[in-house]
Amino acid sequence: MNTDSMPLQELPCLSLQGSMLAQSHKRKSRHCPSEGLDTECTPTDLILQSSPRHKLQRLVGKGKENDCGHFVLAKRPRRKKEPTSAISWDHLPDELLLKILFCLPLQDLLRMSRICKRWHRLVLDESLWHSVDLEGLTHMDSALRQVLKTGLRRLRCPRSFMEELHLPGSGPLQLVQMDLSSSIIPTSALESITRRCSELVCLSLEGLPLSDAVIDSLAKNTNLLQLNLSGCSGFSAAAVADMIKSCSSVEQLNLSWCEFSTSHVKSVVTNLSSSVTHLNLSGYRESLNLDGERPQPPLILCLCDCVSVT
Repeated sequence: MNTDSMPLQELPCLSLQGSMLAQSHKRKSRHCPSEGLDTECTPTDLILQSSPRHKLQRLVGKGKENDCGHFVLAKRPRRKKEPTSAISWDHLPDELLLKILFCLPLQDLLRMSRICKRWHRLVLDESLWHSVDLEGLTHMDSALRQVLKTGLRRLRCPRSFMEELHLPGSGPLQLVQMDLSSSIIPTSALESITRRCSELVCLSLEGLPLSDAVIDSLAKNTNLLQLNLSGCSGFSAAAVADMIKSCSSVEQLNLSWCEFSTSHVKSVVTNLSSSVTHLNLSGYRESLNLDGERPQPPLILCLCDCVSVT
């Protein structure tokens, strides 16, 4: 029996049905184009399984970005913000910003210096750093390093703590008043500060361990009027004598309760300037002996806890 006239169910190999159907369809279409496949004998399930799946047609959005047939993600333009009537910080002049910054405490000023270059320049302006108070500050190394970069005139940090201090640069400091009383400061750090001071007028180093290098640096401050070295130690009698000779404008001098020997006391008394009006030499019960050397009046002399004054 001719396979062309056999029903589709009786074909010998159904696995080749796709190719045989195509050939049979081509042959029949040549002889009888109007005849199609008989619907009663067509295995619909097998045809669906063997035929490739149709891809879902993508929806093409309307718009000029999709005219070429390719799907393109388009971003909507942002709406322009309406201009506001508020004034930005950037529009304020430097003079007004300096007046605002003048009212801020030290810690806030140091934080604001990290915002931008302009604020860093304004925060370190000399007009804001005439006077700084760091009383009782622990680990004041970084804070003191920052404030000493400015044109600081008055520095007060009694009862503070410092481990070490590395000052950038080598230029002179403009300090006029400095109070480091009862602080914990290494002698090397104190030397690095006093070495760059030459305009001091009022100075208090009460209770600090000093050295001859510190005393020699203090001798360069010829405009010194008030000097408090009460309870200090670590310097020689010769260094004290040279300092008193150089600082001839001192009016108030406190050298009480220092680790003084007889030579220290004699160096102070013999080289004392006539400009001194207040002198405190308390605490030298065993070593104070003036041996006829008396300071010239008018002088307010404090000799508490002293025994021998001849």
